[in-house]
Amino acid sequence: MTSVGSSSEHVIIIVLWKYRLSLYRWKRRDDVKIIVVAPPRMLVDETNVDVYYQVEPPIRDHDHCLLMHKVRELCSIFSSKNPKLVVFERSLQRPIAQIRRDMEVDGFRPEQLLHFVHAEEAITMRNGLAAISLRQCSLSGTPQPDSWAEAVRNQIGGFPAVVRPLRHHCAHSVGFIRNENEFKNWFRRNSSVHRNEHYVVQEYVDDGHEFNAVCSSADGILGCISAIETHRSVLECIQNQQPYALEYLSANQTRDIFPGLESFCIQVIKSIFPTSYLGLIFIRGYYKDHNEIFFLGFGLEPDSETARLLYALPQSNPWEVLALTAQLGPQREDTSAIDNNYHLVINFPSAEGVLIHQTNILRRESYMRVSWKSAESAEMKDSDHLDDNVLQVFLWNSNRSQLLADCIDIIKSTDITIDRNALNERHSLCRKNVAKLTAKELVRSCTTTD
Repeated sequence: MTSVGSSSEHVIIIVLWKYRLSLYRWKRRDDVKIIVVAPPRMLVDETNVDVYYQVEPPIRDHDHCLLMHKVRELCSIFSSKNPKLVVFERSLQRPIAQIRRDMEVDGFRPEQLLHFVHAEEAITMRNGLAAISLRQCSLSGTPQPDSWAEAVRNQIGGFPAVVRPLRHHCAHSVGFIRNENEFKNWFRRNSSVHRNEHYVVQEYVDDGHEFNAVCSSADGILGCISAIETHRSVLECIQNQQPYALEYLSANQTRDIFPGLESFCIQVIKSIFPTSYLGLIFIRGYYKDHNEIFFLGFGLEPDSETARLLYALPQSNPWEVLALTAQLGPQREDTSAIDNNYHLVINFPSAEGVLIHQTNILRRESYMRVSWKSAESAEMKDSDHLDDNVLQVFLWNSNRSQLLADCIDIIKSTDITIDRNALNERHSLCRKNVAKLTAKELVRSCTTTD
């Protein structure tokens, strides 16, 4: 390890709050000093960490005062080394941005971060992206189905469309509208639930792959998670408790399967982010072909635990490692670590009722890992987001055609027995008051090799 006084050393300060960190797959570099500031027991593996400052916060320290005080102290100590501040949690983005401004550290400042933490501002901010963004309009106040339908026709060209309340973010509050009659009926049904709500109506992309690409301004596209199906969206599958598959593609696989996506992402990055930003950027959109790619939104971290698991499938790079590598600028590719497999996960959304039996998932040609998320006899609620599943099946294979064939076969042949009559009353669109799992209930997670 290079000494602390070396002028060529890179200092990276990682700040954690509730997120458990593992860097065991990161290829250690001698010119990089890794410092972690976090509450105790936040490191899964300390092999690639030089110094770990354990900050025990007082109860209900919502402003992270002690944590931020330690970070400021370290920024002052290493000020001559041009330190980098890295966070993996949304709740820490704002205080760390403030420290960057106060201590003159490279990266996002508070005024830049505002565009990413407030949905209302992100909806209206385009910064030159109007030509590639999905058309949308805003509706507010008491629902007026007839006049609002006319506004939708004038501003986004008609239907199909997606209606999304800004103050409600679960899957069941989103409406997929195919025609004008469905639009009017949806508002009449939901007028009492979302009274005086602010809505965003967005055009719907038929026959397009939903994607979430992870990129950096230095290296371009690093990987991509895309939906296998194109005739229905992931949210529609969650609403209807229908299984769906998400595929993870490496940078080279993305270039082969989705040509034009990398140049699209570079265009988005240049339009939104300052050239000095070295962090990861997660760009969401729809891909039809290389001439029809639509921008939907972006973030600074994975939007679900399912996405985190996909990035960390066997022999792949966890997104934390990608984030650290991005901070150091363009790197020489390590050919020994390249994974030529294709990876995907099949999600089976949970449904309101009781899981009667954990179905046996038979072995296929592809490598498989089966993970049951609910126990037998467990009371469940309807899924309202990507991570709310009764079962997840992870598959990987070097032959993509075989992988997709196995995926389709599992979706068609898997029947999960759920007693849907156990709960007769629904007090809200998303039922939250369900019993938690006890230690005696069986939740299985296994790798199928038999």
